[in-house]
Amino acid sequence: MVASLFAARVSTRRVYALGALAAVLFGYDSGVIGAVILFVPRDLPLTPLVEGVVVSATVFGAMVGALGSGPVADRLGRQRVLVVAGVVFTAGALGAGVAVSVAMLVVFRLVVGLGVGIASVVVPLYLAEIAPAWDRGVVTSLNQYMIIVGTALAAAVGYGLAFTGSWRWMLLIGVFPAVVLMVGMLAMPDTPRSLVRRGHAERARAVLVGLRGDAALAEGELTEILELEARRRDTGGGARLSAGWVRRLLVLGALLAVFQQVTGINAMVYYAPIVLTGLGVSARTALLFGALNGVLNILTIAAVVRSKVVDRRGRKPVLLAGLVGMSAGLFAVGAAALVLPVRSSALFVIAVAALVVFTNTFSATWGPVLWVVLAEIFPLAIRGSAMAIATLFNWMAAFGVSLTFPTLAALAGPGAVFIGYAVAGVVIFPIVWWIVPETKEHSLESLEAAFRDVASAGGRR
Repeated sequence: MVASLFAARVSTRRVYALGALAAVLFGYDSGVIGAVILFVPRDLPLTPLVEGVVVSATVFGAMVGALGSGPVADRLGRQRVLVVAGVVFTAGALGAGVAVSVAMLVVFRLVVGLGVGIASVVVPLYLAEIAPAWDRGVVTSLNQYMIIVGTALAAAVGYGLAFTGSWRWMLLIGVFPAVVLMVGMLAMPDTPRSLVRRGHAERARAVLVGLRGDAALAEGELTEILELEARRRDTGGGARLSAGWVRRLLVLGALLAVFQQVTGINAMVYYAPIVLTGLGVSARTALLFGALNGVLNILTIAAVVRSKVVDRRGRKPVLLAGLVGMSAGLFAVGAAALVLPVRSSALFVIAVAALVVFTNTFSATWGPVLWVVLAEIFPLAIRGSAMAIATLFNWMAAFGVSLTFPTLAALAGPGAVFIGYAVAGVVIFPIVWWIVPETKEHSLESLEAAFRDVASAGGRR
């Protein structure tokens, strides 16, 4: 009866869409600062250092939000934490939009960052634990898809409001989807694995029947989850962060999280308009490029999701292909910036084309696949905490990139910085080839058992 009521109330697509809405806010509130920062000086004084603080405040907040949200999600459930994320996003966007001083703007952008950090950890967890094994890659990729949608919306809003310079409204628009997230998630279920972990097996059964539409299939999946939970209890609490095999997975997750950022994606997200205006184009033209490229990014990742390439080809091949495309784009824009004269048409064309290659390759590969892998490799008992640690490293790397890019570009020029990011991609390629396991088409429970058994077979704990 409970299962039939759940199935009647909530469609699978609605669960996925609302679960990923926090990722839209992640993308919007992160991306909109690129346009906002062009117009804030009309009302509030900004030095280059203060500009970096305003931009990186969100990233610092994200580090805090990411570290704290994982353990809370393990204790209280994924769905409740996403409701809290909606509250945080609402407060941050509202406060930043009405800021009357630089200090107030920085504080509320930091609050927005808390929401971004929560979303970066809990959305992939929620989607991965809701999805069936055969579609987990494509469903978890919705996280990055919605981040790109949010970034594209930010670029479009930035361009639309550039004619009036209404940077406050650029920030305040983020309130509306935040309220939808906060209210909508109240009606959504928690994940079956989180429910079982917290002692609600019958509710987990109802959720599974509603999601899968097949009682027998749902029962089989629930049995596998319950068996893993029983094993966890029999071994005195299951996986712990201190266990050797878990520490190795944490190192893998942290490395991949850092690798995603040191190729420079956040430098593009936050500073692309400033980089393009430095090449001689107007602020409006730079923002128009951001909007059009955002649309292209949406189409790119939509094609990835629709083709199910992550589930068909596997996680590792997509990551490796991404490094090739991203490094090629960065080398091209870096070399052009070093060789061609500033404000030349050739430099503008090559830079735009290379940035399109870089951002769209990222959107199709490292953007979604990192979060798929992180949501898969960690054991259930500490999945939230482990995801939080890995995501903290992601945000630490992002913070370093966003804070240092203006200074490095001023000292060495943007061309040299882009080539540095490209070299990082070349160095990362053999490391990924060597250390990343393939996880496609395996249930989360079977992956956990496999990682544990490999460690045991080697005599390690």
